[in-house]
Amino acid sequence: MKRQHGFKRSDRIGELLHREIGGIIRFEVRDPRLEEVTVTAVRCVDDLREATVFVAVLGEDKTPAMKALERAASFIRSSLGRRCYLRFVPNLHFRLDTSLQNVARIEDLLDRVHREQEQIEAEREARRGEQSSDEP
Repeated sequence: MKRQHGFKRSDRIGELLHREIGGIIRFEVRDPRLEEVTVTAVRCVDDLREATVFVAVLGEDKTPAMKALERAASFIRSSLGRRCYLRFVPNLHFRLDTSLQNVARIEDLLDRVHREQEQIEAEREARRGEQSSDEP
């Protein structure tokens, strides 16, 4: 009899790696370029041998942090091997997570549309006021 799980094994391992990699970067890696790095998600391939780690980096220039992550990848991977009981510790590939930037851009666009709508409504009200003052 097969048990049904809500998630694939690769999804569950991805969540485990998400927590562990975040802790390793925060508490074990001694690189000041990684102080503003947050792990946002980890996606594992089905055979669990490769994992893409999505990170958000505060600040304008993200290149130094991404280079630091690439340099620290083997250290992070070996730390995962000590922390997690996995048959294979996946190779880690770090990618910049742009979803937060996209959310901020969309919110900015929505705010702009909202302000334009308020301006249009104010102009309509002003015209109505002018028309009612012109009437005897």
